Amino acid sequence: MAVHQLLTKTDFGLHTLLYGANIEMVSINDVREANAKGKSIKGLVCVFVGGTGGIGASTAQELFRRTTSPRAYIIGRSPDKGEQLCKELKTINPDGEAIFIEKDISILKDVDEVCDYLKSHEPKIHCLFLTAGYMTLQGRRETVEGLDKKMSVNYYSRMRFTFNLIAHVEEAARQNELARVITVLAAGSEGDVRMDDLDLKHNFTLHACLAHCVVMTDFMVEQLAVKHPSVSFSHSYPGTVKTGIANQLTGPVRLAVKVLYAVMTPWILNVQESGERHFFQMSNQRYPSRQGTAVGIPAPEDATPMKGSNNEVGSGAYLLDWDCKSAGDSKILTKYRELGLPGKVWEHTLEMFRQAERLNPRGGKRAASSSPEGSRRRVPDPVGWRPG
Repeated sequence: MAVHQLLTKTDFGLHTLLYGANIEMVSINDVREANAKGKSIKGLVCVFVGGTGGIGASTAQELFRRTTSPRAYIIGRSPDKGEQLCKELKTINPDGEAIFIEKDISILKDVDEVCDYLKSHEPKIHCLFLTAGYMTLQGRRETVEGLDKKMSVNYYSRMRFTFNLIAHVEEAARQNELARVITVLAAGSEGDVRMDDLDLKHNFTLHACLAHCVVMTDFMVEQLAVKHPSVSFSHSYPGTVKTGIANQLTGPVRLAVKVLYAVMTPWILNVQESGERHFFQMSNQRYPSRQGTAVGIPAPEDATPMKGSNNEVGSGAYLLDWDCKSAGDSKILTKYRELGLPGKVWEHTLEMFRQAERLNPRGGKRAASSSPEGSRRRVPDPVGWRPG
């Protein structure tokens, strides 16, 4: 996204003056007023994948600040950050409970192990909140399961968590409680995809990687909502939020990204506000499941019913922009819908799961990756990557 496009998108006052207020947008004051009613929600069990920092951590903090006796599972790679966050959450809400699980979720077998643990400890899960991200300037870098690591973290592992835990989320819905799956990536950054090479085995570029992960996520949340109508699904763009994802880069590239963040500071969304807005998405009745059950905090009075990814109000599958309004490139999505891509994405995802199980079976040893991190190639536009 170019700087002038960023200004058009994020200079809220100028946009309102020129084009008028967007009735779908929810102001931060309305978000905070709604969130403040969260004390009536008791005992939420939420799983934060990639939650040790950034948007995952700030959303967990808002969960603990607003609700009564929550329990959060924080899944990430850094024990120091994970344990520190758990202590902070306990300080915010002494009646809450936070558990850190150390795991690199780029490997689907490791995802399965985490899910086995969660299913053995929790009869129901109210929200699965997926924010794990991976940034590198390298090209395709395969895991032992034959998946590009970036695509595995940003798409395949998130879908694996969802498939593994959906029955537990549905159990919360059966008890007329919140039941939501939110994946934070880049709704609205749709692009052309290679339908004959969805995992980009033969046509990998960073731009294609983003486009494929976004479009596949869009169609998967749509199909999941149809197959599991008691659960609400969202694919969210968090805004240009300054997170720790750039720390995965090295050398001059990492410095360049951090300098760019510094220059763009006036147009970068505060990570605390992003957490507040994502808790709103997690808890508000504005995003009902497909079957239409009104669960959660009542929507603001001036908030219009949310339009789903297929343009149906209350469809249970939502593509959301940073300000809680609908996102998604309808022209691109309509084109690929007509070409039958949703069904192809579903079958492809299941095939990649089977491939991972075949190449990295349970009980087998996993080979360590020896590929070096970082690159001297020019830095791509991090705004276009919409890091979560």
